[in-house]
Amino acid sequence: MNEIYIFNIAKLAVKSIINTASIYPKPGLITPLDNNALDGVDYNCLIDSAMSLFQCFINLASAGADTESLKPMDAFTIMKSPAQIGVNDVLRASRGKLSLKGHILLLGLLSAAAGRLLSQKRILTHGALTLTASSFASGLIERELWPLEDQRGTKIFSDSERVYLSYGIEGCRGEAEHGFKMTLKAIESLRRLKATQGQLNFRERCTQTLIDIIAENQDSSLAAHGGITELIRVQDEAKNIIESGGMLSPEGVEAIFNMDKSLRSRGSSPSGSAVILSGALFIMSLAELKLTRSGYNEK
Repeated sequence: MNEIYIFNIAKLAVKSIINTASIYPKPGLITPLDNNALDGVDYNCLIDSAMSLFQCFINLASAGADTESLKPMDAFTIMKSPAQIGVNDVLRASRGKLSLKGHILLLGLLSAAAGRLLSQKRILTHGALTLTASSFASGLIERELWPLEDQRGTKIFSDSERVYLSYGIEGCRGEAEHGFKMTLKAIESLRRLKATQGQLNFRERCTQTLIDIIAENQDSSLAAHGGITELIRVQDEAKNIIESGGMLSPEGVEAIFNMDKSLRSRGSSPSGSAVILSGALFIMSLAELKLTRSGYNEK
């Protein structure tokens, strides 16, 4: 497949992370105006980490294209190595403060899906992208999460693994294997807001959509920090913001800023929801890629 498509897929993956990072306000999450973010990670660190993933997404998109004839599960096995290299690149870029594993999993699967679909000369519809990406992740929970119960006392668990063992929350793995359901809901929210709320700009639509995600998402990052109590508390806060109008009303905007202060005071962050927003933005931008000289829809 023409390298221009692979390049554009990777560029859009990185851009989706940067666009999400640049949104303000964003309760409990890194923004350009909140450099004293959680765990000492600031906006510049996040941008450097996102940029370090460009080669990772090139490799994953290429893997998707080059494994067209393989079964999805076999293709996924091949993707593991470039994904781990991506984690190492982020750790190096952030000096060990970030890994962006959730972004690498969801955006990496979507990159591979886009590569496979374009190699088959298929249109990158939202459904085709999520179905193909989900097919790569088939059996992922059974392979990676189910065995954890038997490994208690023999290994150090990651935050996402501990949350699964404690509460059964599947995190980004579940989002991928179960068809990107929350990501597709986020896309619908973004599209609806653009069609019906013309007064909102891109940043404001993203903030409103993020609140919608937080209200429903089983965010493993929140559960890792404060257990199921913290998860439910933050979901309720988001639901109250939606009821007050969110970005569509002065009261809602004030509530979003108050939620941000509250989350930061508790050291809590819905970073899993930010990953889903990045996935939604990525899918929407991928849908603009076409089999043309530039890789984009040429008018």
